[in-house]
Amino acid sequence: MNNYLGKNIATQRHVARMTQEQLAELSDMTINYLSKIERGVVKQIGAGSLYRIAKALNVSMESLVEGTTEAAPAVSPQRQLLNQQLDRLDPIQSDEYSRLFFDLLKVAERPTDQ
Repeated sequence: MNNYLGKNIATQRHVARMTQEQLAELSDMTINYLSKIERGVVKQIGAGSLYRIAKALNVSMESLVEGTTEAAPAVSPQRQLLNQQLDRLDPIQSDEYSRLFFDLLKVAERPTDQ
């Protein structure tokens, strides 16, 4: 791997307005490892790791390799993390938590009596 890949990842992370901590969590990596990738210390990165980074950034693997900047993702890092957590649950639990979350949002939208 050349040093450009790490710089491309860092650039795309900045475009997405993500911290290294957020990207590390979304891509299931340590902050230390991600930092080493961005600085070019890591000389080889596996396709699986590159895929997880690209998915977390909501960009293509090709854009990271070629250095093309894609538009910031429409989904915030927090929302991506919520989706990721829901995806880890079995479908019944995921649906139940989603329903509870929507109920909570409905309550939050109600005008408060003053």
